[in-house]
Amino acid sequence: MIDFVEVALNWALPAILIDQILFFIIYKIAGDQICIVDVAYPTSHLVAGIIYCVFSDIPLPSKIISIILLVLWSMRLAGFIFIYRVLGGYKDERFENIFNEFNNERLKKNMMVMIQFLFQGIFIFVTSIPLYFLFQNNLTWKSENFQGLQVMNYIALSIIPFSICLEAIADIQLEQFKKLQQQDLIPKTEIMETGFWKKSRHPNLFFDLITWTCFGISAIYDGISVCSLIGPIILFCAMEFVTVPITEAHMKKKRGEAFDQYVLRTNKFLIF
Repeated sequence: MIDFVEVALNWALPAILIDQILFFIIYKIAGDQICIVDVAYPTSHLVAGIIYCVFSDIPLPSKIISIILLVLWSMRLAGFIFIYRVLGGYKDERFENIFNEFNNERLKKNMMVMIQFLFQGIFIFVTSIPLYFLFQNNLTWKSENFQGLQVMNYIALSIIPFSICLEAIADIQLEQFKKLQQQDLIPKTEIMETGFWKKSRHPNLFFDLITWTCFGISAIYDGISVCSLIGPIILFCAMEFVTVPITEAHMKKKRGEAFDQYVLRTNKFLIF
C-alpha cells in the first residue's frame, strides 16, 4: 500500500484535480455549459488510469488489455455526453436548480461551480481505486500457474465490453425518446417505458455499476487488492443516496402521480 499512497497522492490525485480545473476553464469558455462537468467525470477516470499505468511494472500485454477497456468506457461516455448534452445545448435542470440562486452573484456562482468540479475530482480519486490494483495485476496467460483467481479476473474483464455496450444502448434509447418528445410525436408528459427502461428506471446507471464492479473484481490478485472493491461500493452509494434521489425527485415534480405509478411497476436498477 506504500506504492499506492505515493503514486495516488503524489501523481493521480493532483492530475485528476488539474484535469477538473481545466474542464472548469472549458466550462467558462463554453458559456457556462454545466454539462461539461459530466464530460470531466469519465475523462478524469482515464487520467487516473494513465497515471497508474505509467507507474505499473506489469507486462505490456496486461497493460494493453486494461487500458483499452478503460479508454472504451471513458471515450464512449464522454463522447455521448459531449454530443448529446454539450453540443445539443442541453440544460440540466438538476444543476440549474442548484446554481440558479447565485445568478446575481457571478463570483459566488463561479466559486460554487469550481467547488463542484473539485469535489467531483475527490470522488473520482476514490472511485478510480480499482484502476491502481488493475494495473498491478499481471493478467498475462501462463498455463502452468493459471489459477482460479485469475479465471475470475478474466471473466470480469470479458463482461466489461458488454456492459459498456448495454449502457450505450440504454442512453441511446432515452435520447431517441426525448427526441420524439421534442418533435411532439409523443406527449412531453409521457414516461420512458420501452427497451431497458420498461423494467428499470435507471438501466444506464445499472450497467455503469456493472462495469466498475467488474473493474474491481478483475483487479483482485491478493488480500490487500480486495480494496479495489471500495470504488464500486462508493459509486453505488453515490447512485443510491445522491444521483437517484435527485433525479427521481425532479421526475416526480414534472410527472406527478404518473411517475409514482411508474415507480411501483419498475425496479430502481435491475433490468429484469
